[in-house]
Amino acid sequence: MHQAPILQQASNISQFFFLIKNNIVAPKSKSYKYLKYRLLRPLLKGYYKLFNVFYPGRPWTTPASILFFDKVLTNDMVGLEYGSGRSTLYFASKLKKLVSIEHYEGWYNKVSRMIAQKQLSNVEYHLIPKQETAGALPDTEEALNTLKGGEERPEFAHYYNKVLEYPDAYFDFVLIDGRVREKCGLNAIAKLKPGGIFVLDNSERPRYHLLHEALQHWPKVVTTTGLTNTTIWIKP
Repeated sequence: MHQAPILQQASNISQFFFLIKNNIVAPKSKSYKYLKYRLLRPLLKGYYKLFNVFYPGRPWTTPASILFFDKVLTNDMVGLEYGSGRSTLYFASKLKKLVSIEHYEGWYNKVSRMIAQKQLSNVEYHLIPKQETAGALPDTEEALNTLKGGEERPEFAHYYNKVLEYPDAYFDFVLIDGRVREKCGLNAIAKLKPGGIFVLDNSERPRYHLLHEALQHWPKVVTTTGLTNTTIWIKP
């Protein structure tokens, strides 16, 4: 797998879908940047909804990343995703094998039914729920926004350590889009083959900074909806 051609495809696509490499989200203030954000936000959300009309059944990542997946994922690859959903059905249709790891039982049961209905036999699907531990953080976006990165989150230890059960250089493709993404991603680095594709959704969030630092020497392309980013790295 050649890094330069793959990243060039991602870069070319991201110039059209979407044409900026960073989101426009701004904290509430009287600044021009915040005013611009408030004016563009409904247009960007409408654009993203329209894309999903024309490209149904795709993951909830950026349009550019989805077009990239369409071009580069093949049926001889083994993939991993943290966080399941329509992405599970999509990646299963593209890959030889998909390992999917989910923490929420209700969602796991729903996706399991979808997998059965599609008669997908190449999905290795794991439910690893949050453990009851003292001082566990509420699983809400407001609480998660208080994180600075690097927290152990022991209530999710079984979840983010699941990938450690696989051999090194086992996966061709990794998507981190579930809970405790920083820990999941750091654990997954050694499990990705050289030349493999590593994807972090909502990569603009400050609490993932340690993962960005760990991958700082990897070639990458940042794609965006204008509101959220999906970053694609290629392992050297």
